[in-house]
Amino acid sequence: MQNSVMTPTLHRVTRHTTLCASVVVMLALSACQAPARKTEAVVAYPQIPTTQPYEIYDSETVSRADEPSVAAQRWQDFYSDARLRRLIELALDNNKDINAAVLAIQKSRAQYQITDINDLPTFNGSASAARTGDFNGTATTRYNVGLALASYEFDFWGRIASLKEAALQDFLATAAAKDAVQISLISNIAQSYVAYSYNLAQLELARQTLKTREDSLRINRKRYEAGLDSQLTTVQAQSLVEAARVSIANAETNLLKNRNALRYLVGTPIDSSLLPPPAINSITNNRVFNAGLPSDLLLYRPDIRQAEHTLKGAGANIEAARAAFFPSIGLSGNVGTASLELSDLFKNGSFNWGITPTVSLPIFDAGRRRINYELAEITEQQALNNYEKSIQTAFKEVNDVFATRSTLKDQLAAYDRMLTANQKNRQIADARFKAGLDNYLNVLDAQRSIYSTQQSILNTRQAQLVSQIQLYQVLGGGVNLDVPLDAPSPRYQNASTVVTNVTRRVLPTNLQNTQGDRAVAITNTTTTQLTNQ
Repeated sequence: MQNSVMTPTLHRVTRHTTLCASVVVMLALSACQAPARKTEAVVAYPQIPTTQPYEIYDSETVSRADEPSVAAQRWQDFYSDARLRRLIELALDNNKDINAAVLAIQKSRAQYQITDINDLPTFNGSASAARTGDFNGTATTRYNVGLALASYEFDFWGRIASLKEAALQDFLATAAAKDAVQISLISNIAQSYVAYSYNLAQLELARQTLKTREDSLRINRKRYEAGLDSQLTTVQAQSLVEAARVSIANAETNLLKNRNALRYLVGTPIDSSLLPPPAINSITNNRVFNAGLPSDLLLYRPDIRQAEHTLKGAGANIEAARAAFFPSIGLSGNVGTASLELSDLFKNGSFNWGITPTVSLPIFDAGRRRINYELAEITEQQALNNYEKSIQTAFKEVNDVFATRSTLKDQLAAYDRMLTANQKNRQIADARFKAGLDNYLNVLDAQRSIYSTQQSILNTRQAQLVSQIQLYQVLGGGVNLDVPLDAPSPRYQNASTVVTNVTRRVLPTNLQNTQGDRAVAITNTTTTQLTNQ
């Protein structure tokens, strides 16, 4: 009697032991196939002096670490022009590029949520009525109603966790891309705003010059008709008049283009009250611009932050590719009722259930897993290269703006002195003409020089304001970093966290050391570090 009782139990124990042994063999086999887990940090070498101050060339720009970079200023605080601030506000609400970037963030958030839901089991309800028979004319109908658990994967090796981490880094990279779009948009609006203002000034200058030259033309015609001057003087005066009219036409064209640019950037019709007056003197209350240190670019430049998150996401994808070398452990099951009669469907004895654990390990895949892993490694190296390149590009852009700003103040001072000299020259030429010591050609040349110098002064003043805008942009200014990012967070946990301790007791010690921690949580295997040079 005792033997008859113990025999089924012994059989069950034997089956369980055999199953466990099979699992252990599969794990050992997969451990031999799997690439070694990388624990060393991925280090970036941008080859720039990140901790040394910038080489500054003008007195209005400094590079100090004891004060925050100008990029830390909110754009509402950096730009002092009320009209410009209003245009930026309208653009952030209506610009299509901004709207597209916001939609991309929403899409990335949804993709993360889908990945997060993969940690939950999926249940499907079903109902069916099947009629079967044979060639003897016998037929039966079978009714089924049930609830099924779709194949649920236990994430012991961190595949789902790695994919979730990759999805999170993709979201953060998308958010950084939106910040980059915003910075570029704000800069373009500010530059178009300044350009419109100085196009107005150029138009006014051209109209004033035309009036002066028309007066000179009338004088020369009268003197020619009186026989006091040759026709050459009149022809040259006529040429200067036409040149002034061309300048007016060009200024009007540029004015229309800049207004169209503003309308396009803002994304909505612009009220004339928001357009700037001619030759605005300033757009910011800042008089000294602190660029900080090159290392500050890592914090403020969204393109660098985007490249960093892309790099981290690539590291997570490597972990997911490595997890594919280990067995896929899943669970499926069902519970329901079945009967030959619809009326007996829910009676006692019609209920049934089933549970099916599965362990699957590809034995031969022609190297597909290995190639996928190598591809993930190559992708990470590409991301690392792009990260280093983004830092170098940012450093170059900043220094290019420094170079532009280096001589603008000196140029403006030289043009002011040139204007004073040209005005004095005109006075002398006009006096010599009235005294009969010289002809009117020298007066016309002096007028032409004054107009050219006045144009150069306006262009240089515009370049000064634009350089301030560009400096704020290349340093990463334009994003309000004090507004926290609503990043998604995991809401669900894989069931593997519940059975981790049991799994560790079953697995060999070497597998515990390499994979046990991975069953609890995914670690960020990709870190970035800048070298001090």
